[in-house]
Amino acid sequence: MKILMWLFGMLLSVSLQSTVIPAISAGGVQPDFVMVVVVLAALTGGRETGVLCGVFGGLLQDLLSVGPFGVHTLTKMTLGLLMGFYERKVNQGNLLLPMMAIVAGTVGSGVLSALFLLAYGLAGAIPALFLRMVPVTAYHLLLAAPVYAALLWLKRLQAPKMGG
Repeated sequence: MKILMWLFGMLLSVSLQSTVIPAISAGGVQPDFVMVVVVLAALTGGRETGVLCGVFGGLLQDLLSVGPFGVHTLTKMTLGLLMGFYERKVNQGNLLLPMMAIVAGTVGSGVLSALFLLAYGLAGAIPALFLRMVPVTAYHLLLAAPVYAALLWLKRLQAPKMGG
């Protein structure tokens, strides 16, 4: 049941990424909502959750994009794994570490994407990727608090009921 909930969450995230997020883009820059959800899901659910969300969300993004296939999947999966290592280190009530994780995730996503684009022989796309990093990070920080609050709420709903 827990896995189905995460898969549904990623399906919803990819749907929002392809429908609502383009409407709120400014200057041709739009946030990667799926990346935000993957990073925060990994922080709240651990490595397995991060990898599951990263693979499924990235695969759906790859299927919907015109870029080289696999860049989103590999990037999101790697971010989910790396951020999942910090699950136990995150104070679930403190917003500072998740915000820092979003910044690190955005930079990490850019670096990983650049490496994968380089491997695909598309080095010409890398400068544009890094020029958008600051505005994309600002978007991600705006999205982080409500997404993190929603994921913590879902985690509390999933927690086994004690007693009675």
